[in-house]
Formats: sequence, C-alpha cells, structure tokens
Amino acid sequence: MTLPRIKHVRAFVLRGGGADYHDQGDGHWIDDHIATPMSRYPEYRQSRRSFGINVLGTLVVEIEADDGTIGFAVTTGGEPAAFIVEKHLARFLEGRDPAEYEKIWDQMYFSTQYYGRKGLVVNAISGVDLALWDLLGRLRQEPVYHLLGGAVRGELHSTRPAPGPIWRRKWGSSAASFRSIMVPPRATRGLRRTSRRSLTCARNAALISG
Repeated sequence: MTLPRIKHVRAFVLRGGGADYHDQGDGHWIDDHIATPMSRYPEYRQSRRSFGINVLGTLVVEIEADDGTIGFAVTTGGEPAAFIVEKHLARFLEGRDPAEYEKIWDQMYFSTQYYGRKGLVVNAISGVDLALWDLLGRLRQEPVYHLLGGAVRGELHSTRPAPGPIWRRKWGSSAASFRSIMVPPRATRGLRRTSRRSLTCARNAALISG
C-alpha cells in the first residue's frame, strides 16, 4: 500500500487544553495544597501554579499528508516545544513516507542530543511521534493498536483463549470498561531500543485515534 507523503507539520499551544493538567482555573483541586519539591519554601506551598508549574500549557502537534489527512497529538511543552517542532523536527517529516516512523524517530532524537535528552526536547519528539502514529492509523484506516499487532479485550477473548494476556492478569476481570491495549511479546522481540520507545508512544496514540 502506497501512502501519501507528509506535507506539513504544525504546532501550536492551548491554554487549559488538557495535556498540561496543571493549567487550570482558580479553585481547581490540582492546584491546591499538594506537596511538591517547592513545598520547602512557605511562599510556594499553597498553590502549585505559584511557582510556575503551568506556564508552558498544552502543545498540539498536527501532521498533514498530501491527501489532506491529519494526524494529531497533545503533550506538554508550550511555545518552546512548538518552536522545536516547527523549526527543527519538521525537516525530518515533510516529504517523507509516514511508515518510516522508526527512522524519523531516530533522526529527531539524535539530531537534538546536543541541546537536550529530556524535558522540552523529549516532549516535542513525543508529540510528533504520537501524531505520526495517529496519521498512519488514519491513512491505513486502522486503529493504532492493530498496526502494532494488538487487540482490544473483546477481540482477545475470541482470538486468544486462556491463559489470558498480561493486561488481564494485571487488571482483572473488573476492568471491562478499561480500554486496554495489548502488544504481543513477539511484536517487541528483537527490536532496537528506539523501536520499543516508539511502540510505547504508539500505545498512547491508540487512545487518540481509537
């Protein structure tokens, strides 16, 4: 199956958008008197927002293919991460086949190591990776968990008899309403470190593209 190429990558910031769950209005419980590393200072004990935990906001990443299909994802990082996505990371996606997700991830990660291995940079890479998997699922008209070789609970019952998958042993039968995603061990066996990271991000992307 020949997929449309990636046309454009966009990033923008929302206030109260959800990914930055500390970015809430006055009176929200998440901003209440909750212990943080800044609690050692009396002036910052009562409110988490008082020391700037919410300054970045929600980062939204959109990746558009030639045919107009858009994959998206949300993460944290705000304006600094949006700058990284559009000014640096976009070059590794535009004009590329979205199925090259592993190579794209490697290039994003190693090209940014000189200025970051965690924090804003990884947040930005994560947002792009999630949006890329979402785009791939939409282009192939499949849920992302299918792309990974997994299945939802109902499908597992009909295709994999006892013993049950790892998630069922962990969560138990009471998790019927939990939208569980299972990636078979064979899907990750022998993969390089970067592939396993990409699969971890893609499990979350499955919750977006459904």
